[in-house]
Amino acid sequence: MVEVGAEHGVDPRKCLRDTGITPEMLTGDAVVHGTQELAVAANLVRATGHAPGVGLAVGERLSLRAYGVWGFALLTCPTVRAAVEFGLRYLPLTYAVTGLSLRMRGDEAQLVVEDGQDQAGLRPFLVEREIAVTAGMLRTILDRPPPSMRVELRCDPTSVDFGRALGAPVRFGAPHNAIVTDAAVLDLPLPQADPLTMTACERACRSLLLERCSPCVAQNVRKIIAEGVTDAGEIAARLHLSTRTLRRHLADEGTSLRHLVDEARRAAAIELITLHQLTVEQVALRLGYADAGAFIRAFRRWTGTTPSAYARSSPSMR
Repeated sequence: MVEVGAEHGVDPRKCLRDTGITPEMLTGDAVVHGTQELAVAANLVRATGHAPGVGLAVGERLSLRAYGVWGFALLTCPTVRAAVEFGLRYLPLTYAVTGLSLRMRGDEAQLVVEDGQDQAGLRPFLVEREIAVTAGMLRTILDRPPPSMRVELRCDPTSVDFGRALGAPVRFGAPHNAIVTDAAVLDLPLPQADPLTMTACERACRSLLLERCSPCVAQNVRKIIAEGVTDAGEIAARLHLSTRTLRRHLADEGTSLRHLVDEARRAAAIELITLHQLTVEQVALRLGYADAGAFIRAFRRWTGTTPSAYARSSPSMR
């Protein structure tokens, strides 16, 4: 943001004013908190006169490398769908302030950037930034622009060439802010897919999430599920909640018990198949499925492929 401000003639000290961040901190290993980041963004937006395109310029500079292990994990997912689902699951590890969600509408997939809550007048900036970041990430993980991709924005057209910046056609005056593609794009394989590396990255992301995020019900439920407990009543009792209250808390945090159980089973299944090389029948039994067929259907829903195909693609099986 400081670099983009300088390109617009804004002195770095103006961007950092009253944020608790010094210019020296930008070249070291200092931790910048989310509230400080938003304060810098507010300074930048005010100093540039709320000019359109500033958020785009910032978003274009945020490559996958800027996101550490989270970004590396996206590269190693098997399909676009798996990468999107992984990214949303561990979204708190990113710079995203707005909400993001994947929606299916007929034969199209929409990755929607939520903008219902304004952050101190930063809504246009934040939407631009997240749209630019997400479009760039899709190009990076596929190693090419996603086929049929277009961008839909709620704002009116401006003098800024959004289409050139985003590398896709742009429709203004839309009912939402979203990146839209054919649904089939979600099932495209990623060129750098690596199940073993992805499993290791997911472990690291899970640990980071527990370290960095404030305690919440979903995190506590994850810990209990990791102990092998998946019954809603037992989990609720251990958290001193009613089952209804447990489900309501999870819904408020954007998840559900079924999603968290699936998340844990998916990670365990990949580890058992790729690292321990168990058979489909053995994994199904370990994870509590009625039969191998039920497990295969669940695995295909998680990864877009069968356990056998996933195992063959793992480096440990070559």
